[in-house]
Amino acid sequence: MIVPLVFEDEWLAALEDLPVWAPPPKRVVVLAPHPDDETLGAGGFIAAQCLRGTDVVVVAATDGESAYGYDPGLGKIRELEQRNALKRLGVSAENISRLRLPDSDVAAHEARLVEQLLPFVTKDTHLIAPWRGDFHPDHEACGRAAERVAFQTGATLTSYFFWTWHRGATASLDKLTLRSFPLDQRQQKSKSEALKCHSSQLAHDSGEPILPDSLLAPARRPFEVFCIS
Repeated sequence: MIVPLVFEDEWLAALEDLPVWAPPPKRVVVLAPHPDDETLGAGGFIAAQCLRGTDVVVVAATDGESAYGYDPGLGKIRELEQRNALKRLGVSAENISRLRLPDSDVAAHEARLVEQLLPFVTKDTHLIAPWRGDFHPDHEACGRAAERVAFQTGATLTSYFFWTWHRGATASLDKLTLRSFPLDQRQQKSKSEALKCHSSQLAHDSGEPILPDSLLAPARRPFEVFCIS
């Protein structure tokens, strides 16, 4: 079981004075290392963009089949969970693309990830991806790949966080340009309903799910935090 290095109260104190972020009015492409990361790190943002009519595409790098050790059956379950979650955030199934890279081994396929991500991105795209230091190898690989794609295309890159809230310290973010994205009640409700769709991560026969309730406080904040490039 993961015990956060920094408890939620300390994070809230560190983040309370962040400037409020106004995202650019651009088509959005969200890169998710595993099904649920888009919800955990940027679910409220996705819901907000969909509500204002912005086109949002989600690129799923893996199907998350190795969350509890390799299990191709779990990949199918998580694919459906992600589709249902994104429906609650306002993203249709037609706007979800799957790259089917191996869960827990994205770094070994980073060049392929760049190649597969490039067709989704132009200079007019707002690319949303995990922070390159988000304390999980697949998140870090996705962050690096997104940086390369943004550099090659001229796209706007913004980073989101999840494992940083549990495996990082507040000093981990000292040199980053952070912004707060407030969520209204409707966006918080959509995110909460989306999170419940990822049931395979919220409970497990072993009694040790990937996302026990003790790790969900950052996903329940009335705001999300992003790193502006």
